[in-house]
Amino acid sequence: MTTEKQIEANKKNALMSTGAVTDTGKAIVAQNAVKHGVFAQDLIISSGDGRENEDEYIELLYNLTKSLNPSGQMEYLLVEKIAVDFWRLRRVLRFETGSIRKYLDMVIYDYYNKADWQGKKENKTNAELDEEIAKQQEFLDWNNAYIKVLKKGVVSFDAPTWSGEGLESDIEEDLIMVADAIKEKAMSEDEYLRFEEGGLSFEELKAVFKKAEYTDKDIAEELVRELEKQNEGYNKTIYDLEQKKLKNRIAEEVNIKICSLPAGDNAEKVMRYEKSIQKSIFQNLAILKKLQSLPDSTGERSDQAD
Repeated sequence: MTTEKQIEANKKNALMSTGAVTDTGKAIVAQNAVKHGVFAQDLIISSGDGRENEDEYIELLYNLTKSLNPSGQMEYLLVEKIAVDFWRLRRVLRFETGSIRKYLDMVIYDYYNKADWQGKKENKTNAELDEEIAKQQEFLDWNNAYIKVLKKGVVSFDAPTWSGEGLESDIEEDLIMVADAIKEKAMSEDEYLRFEEGGLSFEELKAVFKKAEYTDKDIAEELVRELEKQNEGYNKTIYDLEQKKLKNRIAEEVNIKICSLPAGDNAEKVMRYEKSIQKSIFQNLAILKKLQSLPDSTGERSDQAD
């Protein structure tokens, strides 16, 4: 049975203990200091969207411990405090990046959602512009294919629709397009007025062309000219849309350049906080180096760990 005197003696011996002495013992103690840092439990965000990787912090602490070679609990605590500060510096960079990203997102959002007095968006996204370009290109491709068929002379204008060569065309719409181009010279006053009001039937349109002595070849040639005019419009629209895409890219690049720092108060807060962390690192390093320069009872630095 342990007596009270023995208990008291054990306590005194524990206070005087210098810790592990052998290389193996020192390695174990050092590893414990890395794995079971005093601040780690409260430092690492272990859940939620901002969850941090504890292994990365342990690796940082281990590498700093290996590099700074602390001896004794006080020196180990200083090294861990330095590790904590470097971890905080990492958070500063993450905050800065997130702050800039959020500001950029807001600026880009405002650019693409800016509306005129009628509530119409002034700037469409490149994805939206690409959709419009694709539609214009589809119209252009169809017209070009139809023009080739018309030039072959295989299209008939006798029925309201025609199909062939992998295409299908609304002949009534074709006749209306051609009639609109020749209406002043091919129609009577009554026909002209009814045509303007959309009152001419398909048969009446055919009669207009017959009276004007237009053959299928003549109609096809006139239709080709009208389709080529349409194509000019499609090409102009595609060009304008491509220019808008270029404008968007330039606007985004400009916004990225002018918004590459945290906005307003955030920038000042980041700089102040970063400076305070750096100051803490330098102070702790200075204290650590001073402790490591102190001689032990033999006149040399002690490498013992508590």
